Amino acid sequence: MKISHIIGLLAAVAFIVPMVSAAGIGNENDGVAGLLSQADWYETREYFTITQGETDTHLLNVPAGMSLLNVYLNWFTPDHSLRLEIYRPDGSLYGSYRDNYGGRLDGQIRIDISSPASGTWRLKVYGESVTGTIPYILNCNAYA
Repeated sequence: MKISHIIGLLAAVAFIVPMVSAAGIGNENDGVAGLLSQADWYETREYFTITQGETDTHLLNVPAGMSLLNVYLNWFTPDHSLRLEIYRPDGSLYGSYRDNYGGRLDGQIRIDISSPASGTWRLKVYGESVTGTIPYILNCNAYA
């Protein structure tokens, strides 16, 4: 492969996976984070891996004045099963979700939370039925 092709490929990967500080979300795993912020919305995008029985804890800072919080967990295949638990800033459980929450097994969970409390939300991803190590994406969007 020519050097120019390798440089072009690396530039494309750098564009697709932004290396930006994610002040809004933190975790205890091996994520690459991107943060986008505008006057009326706030978004974080995280990429991780998980194994059988592992729990990854993610912290999401939701700014005051948001009218909607969207949480999207995608592990790309229904061959594995992850569970998502969402905790409010006061520590109480908002809900526990599995793949079939949306009505079908498709390797993803989408949750919309109206009028989310401001503060630090805790999101726990649990490897309920996983073979080997699998990747997943956690996207969180808050809208004013």
